[in-house]
Amino acid sequence: MSWWTLISDVRRRSQAPALDSLLAGIGPDEDLAERMAWLERLLTWVRRDSPESRIRLILQILDRQPELRTRVAATLRSVLRETRALDLFAETGLPRAAGFFREAASRLIRRILPRPPAPRDLGELFDRFFPSPSDAAWLAALDDELLERIRTLWNHERGPAEPAWGELRADLEDALVLLASRIRVIGSSAPMRSRMAEGRLGDLPFQKLGPAVEVLVQHGRDGADTDIRASDLNYVRTLSDSGHAALDGILSRLEEAGVSMEVVYDVERLRAMLRRLELLLEAWGDPDLPPKRAAALLSELVQDNHTRRSLAELARNNLQLLARSIVERSAETGEHYIAHTRAEYAGLIRSALGGGVVTAFTALIKISLASLAVSAFLEGTLVGINYAVCFVTIQLLGFTLATKQPATTAPALARRMTGLRNPKAAEALVDEILVVIRSQTVAILGNLVTVFPMVLLLDWIWLHATGAHWMSPVKARTVLESVDIFRATFVFAACTGVLLWISSVIAAWADNGFALLQLRSALAANRPLQSLLGISRAGRFAVWLDHNVAGLAGNVSLGFLMGLVPQVAGFFGIALEIRHVTLSTGQVAGALAALGPVSLGNSGMLLLGVGLFGIGLINVTVSFGLALWVAIRARGVRAPERRVLYRILAGRLLRRPWILLLPTASPVPPDPESGPGSSGTTPRL
Repeated sequence: MSWWTLISDVRRRSQAPALDSLLAGIGPDEDLAERMAWLERLLTWVRRDSPESRIRLILQILDRQPELRTRVAATLRSVLRETRALDLFAETGLPRAAGFFREAASRLIRRILPRPPAPRDLGELFDRFFPSPSDAAWLAALDDELLERIRTLWNHERGPAEPAWGELRADLEDALVLLASRIRVIGSSAPMRSRMAEGRLGDLPFQKLGPAVEVLVQHGRDGADTDIRASDLNYVRTLSDSGHAALDGILSRLEEAGVSMEVVYDVERLRAMLRRLELLLEAWGDPDLPPKRAAALLSELVQDNHTRRSLAELARNNLQLLARSIVERSAETGEHYIAHTRAEYAGLIRSALGGGVVTAFTALIKISLASLAVSAFLEGTLVGINYAVCFVTIQLLGFTLATKQPATTAPALARRMTGLRNPKAAEALVDEILVVIRSQTVAILGNLVTVFPMVLLLDWIWLHATGAHWMSPVKARTVLESVDIFRATFVFAACTGVLLWISSVIAAWADNGFALLQLRSALAANRPLQSLLGISRAGRFAVWLDHNVAGLAGNVSLGFLMGLVPQVAGFFGIALEIRHVTLSTGQVAGALAALGPVSLGNSGMLLLGVGLFGIGLINVTVSFGLALWVAIRARGVRAPERRVLYRILAGRLLRRPWILLLPTASPVPPDPESGPGSSGTTPRL
């Protein structure tokens, strides 16, 4: 005998007297509330360490004491006979409130406030009987032999007047009808019908489900032939499958027509109800359900109950699709910033050069605004307007601001993260990652190549026109100190990266709202707009705004975020400044024009270059990392697939680190919509 077995036997013998007292302390004639409390104490004792071992110990004690066995079995049956399971089947573990925010508030209230006792409602008592999520695991793990012994205990000396599972089956049938009725109402609402394939109301599977379940239950109660009941059951299951297919269609159209939080919540609510209906149909279709399957069904009810009580799970399930839609819309923008061919590479360089020219004006105007004697909020507003005008101008002229790339190119990468266990798909994605890195690098270099000399040129013009540099020596030294690597420069650069990512989320959100509200067609058909612009011009304006609303929202929001967030942070005593690589480079150029590079010396110029390089690296890394983190989770990319990707990427960089900057010929990556196995052969950078 092993030491562990010996210790276990000692523990069991030490616990047996307490268990004997617990088992003997109740009878079928006690008050129902007392029997419920007894059952709760018994289950609490069972789950302490090893539930299976403790249940075996209970059965051993009852086998040795026939009189106690009879009383415990009668007590268990009396609890089921005197309670109702309708809410357990049709309510427990399912979303109840109409709408995401009401459901979230309801769950929060249920977790904070105590609930009144409901001794005849098994659904309300379910939380007391199985309060831990781990209860689902040990219920499902009970073996067949133990479950058969539990069923034997349940039927021990059961009299003919005791209906046993009869009352439970009646509640199960009522739950089927109730669930089908709710599915019919929610699935046939106007927001759901507008997102389904066209058809008459009566053709919807949700409409057909209610009458079909009523017929099924009625035939079962009337004792219809087995073939008739089997046919009814198969028809209801077919309608349930059609309901799932309809929900999949709604989700696919959501990404095209815009995502509504309430619609997403209703889709998840309907899917949960359909799954519960299928679970109950299985129990209804087999009155002599094997004990193992009955335990599995009970385990699923416990798991559903804890899942549906969780605020985190509610947010995760409902926000994932919303996040994915935002990611998809960011990805559409990001595709334009990825240069695959040499022509695209050259075009990206030209647009980046133009972006640097525009940013030069913005950097100098920002310096002038900082010298105004106005309130902090007004200064932040003016700076925000300056930035917003700059970014929108860059967009309208077709230029590129490099640091806006990462937050949109990361989702474009994430949409390709499918089938990464396939080596070819993973290699192709690594190729694409390297293309993105090179595209962002050349865009940053293009911005900096023009912003620096452009600022010098503007300062030279200003000097000859006014006799003074654009920037005073005092302000110039302040600017140079702002990129000092021994200060909080890199922290501020990271905060700026966060703002860049937030602006991309706002852009995608605006694009989603534009599609959700169908503003393109609404603007095209708007009578006042047609009177102002004409019918054809109103239509073209609606199309133009549809194509550019994301960029406009992102650029304007980024401008005001960069202008106002530091002022708001300062109001709360937080020292926060903006460190944007292109703007900082332009301001440094103006400072060097005012002071001269000789004032810094060789070491000072080197540290200045390191500071600007670090700002750019952190801007890109933070915004890209946040966007990629959201994207891979919104698309459900699992950790094993990500590890495969990281391993291939690390190996490629260790062998050829220069590929981060130098173009190499490689096959075009697979189209994200065509699956992981496809690939092209057109050379790219």
